[in-house]
Order: sequence, then structure tokens, then C-alpha cells
Amino acid sequence: MMDIKLIKENAKLIYKIASKYSKYYDIEDLFQEGVKGLDKARKNYDPNSNTKFSTYAFKYILGEIVSYVKNDRNIKVGNETMKLYQAYEKAQEYLTNKLNRYPTLEETCNFMGVNSSLVVDAIRKCEFTTSLESSLSEDDFTLEQVTGIDKTDQIDTLLDLKAELENLSEEERRIIELRYFGDYTQSEIANYLNMSQVQVSRSEQKILKKIKTNIAA
Repeated sequence: MMDIKLIKENAKLIYKIASKYSKYYDIEDLFQEGVKGLDKARKNYDPNSNTKFSTYAFKYILGEIVSYVKNDRNIKVGNETMKLYQAYEKAQEYLTNKLNRYPTLEETCNFMGVNSSLVVDAIRKCEFTTSLESSLSEDDFTLEQVTGIDKTDQIDTLLDLKAELENLSEEERRIIELRYFGDYTQSEIANYLNMSQVQVSRSEQKILKKIKTNIAA
């Protein structure tokens, strides 16, 4: 029988992992899947090991939640949404060649004659489902890459970082994603977002400072 005390002790961890998918699923349903992973971790954990239980349980909890999401047919993207996403990619490619720089989201949407909110929704849904095809148990970034704080062994801190990235504005998140995950230079980002290199530099420093402050709070 599952230990209620253990669930309470790790509830924060489970909710943080589940929150990544809460835009598409009920957070409580995801939490219950995470509890299943916690139980598996409990059964396999060696208390004599040097690994903290929360660190050990992380992949089990994430694995159960990801498995639930993957197996749920409701996450399948509709044909119209996929067509819109594909049209967006083609429009971006065309405008990039025409303008000799990356177009902004607004420029692309105007060219397509489609409301930007519809395009953003299609992008998020398609990128979300595409990401499920890769191993979601592996992190795309480290704390040191984004904040300069080398604490990648601290699961709670890493999850706090991911939560902070989710709380950024669309433009702020795009800057961080391109800079640290896409390996773009500030000049390349400036062209992509139709900004100056100075604006990108100032925004990047401001965003990183905000993330560091919120995590340390």
C-alpha cells in the first residue's frame, strides 16, 4: 500500500513535473499518474545509495506522466491545425529567403492572412506533440547554461527554472530559447525578432537577472 506520508512529502515535486503538461490535461489526473511513478521509485530505491530519493524518483514520476500523455489519443493534433502549422513553416522559409532575414511572427501571420493567436496555438500544439517523440526524460538545458548556477543535481531547483521559463512572455522565452537552446548569436536573434543587437543584449541580461532573482527567492 502506498505511503500517504511519502506522497505528501513529494507532492510538490509531482505537481511541478505535472505542471508542464497541465495546459492540456487536468493537473489532478497528471498528479495521480505521478503518484504511480513515485510508488515504483519507492519499490526500487536503495536507501543505502548516495542518491537522494527525490532525485531518484524524478525519472519514475516523469516517466509515468509522459507515458499517460503519449497513450492518450486526445493529444493528437487535428488536420487543420497541422496544415496551419505546416503553412506557417513554409511561409517563414519563403519570407526568410525574400527578406534575407528571419521574419517576425507578425510579418509571417500578415503574409498568411491569418490571426496570430491561431498560429501561436498551432505552433504550441504541434511543438508539444513533436517533443513527445523525443526522450522527455532528458533535459534540454542546465542551470549553468541559463543562470550560471551549477546545481544540476538539485531537482527542485531545475524544476523551478523550468517554471520560470514558462512564466516568461512570448518574446522573452523566444530570446532564451534561441540564445541557449538554439545556439543563436545575439545578432542572429536580432534579425529573427526584428530587434537591434543592443535590444537583444539588454533583454537577455534583464531576463537572466529576473530568473536568478525568482529562483533564489
